[in-house]
Amino acid sequence: MEFAYLVDEEKLLLARTEDLYTLCDKYCCPRFSPFLDEAQQHFVMEKAGKRSGYTSGFFGGYPAAQRKVFGVFPEWYTYSEDDFLIKVLKFTKSFGEPLTHRDYLGTILSLGIDRAKTGDILVDGNTAYAFVAEDIVEFIRDQVTKVAGHGVKIEIISCREAVVPEQKFEEISVVAASLRLDAVAAAMLKLSRNLAVKLVETGRISVNHKVTQDAAKQLVQGDILSVKGYGRFILAHIGGKTRSERLHVIIKKYI
Repeated sequence: MEFAYLVDEEKLLLARTEDLYTLCDKYCCPRFSPFLDEAQQHFVMEKAGKRSGYTSGFFGGYPAAQRKVFGVFPEWYTYSEDDFLIKVLKFTKSFGEPLTHRDYLGTILSLGIDRAKTGDILVDGNTAYAFVAEDIVEFIRDQVTKVAGHGVKIEIISCREAVVPEQKFEEISVVAASLRLDAVAAAMLKLSRNLAVKLVETGRISVNHKVTQDAAKQLVQGDILSVKGYGRFILAHIGGKTRSERLHVIIKKYI
């Protein structure tokens, strides 16, 4: 069976997803996963996302969310975003330099909360929105008075009330030897080809949310690359060739 070839982490995720279907069938009511990252979402969709007799879907609090909850529903059930039991903590800081995503996440996790209970955290100046599981939202609000040493005001709001800031990018223009993954990664990260190959072979690069260890993989326009320790990028445009047959490429880095 294909299941036998999965790594332990994937086996556990698959087993937990199977449990959602089993419990949905047994109790005839919706069942939900914790928040899943994009690689986990891809895996769930590939291995267990569609089943006859059920409906299913992902939601993370807003349409472009990176971390999402997977919900399984009886076939007759018409679900909405409210079914996913996600609330938002709105943090407001009155003055000073804006805090970072790491500041807010670190404060929440310092309470002993599992990362899987938290979704995206969006920072917009001195305001931040943390999407979290509904069952922990009051606990966090009652426990947190400061983030990174700065006093904050915290409100619990619905997902619809969150003001999602526009995603910002840094545009990077590079020249790559080819559209091979290692070549694009080397140009994009300003690394040697050998170091780029090592990043690929050690599983530190994902293409479209799936880890690949194939340095020769051919990329296409629109591919999303995530590199541990470096960030997240989009292969936004593939231009013409130089006289030496290298390619002009435009990369957008999430910031």
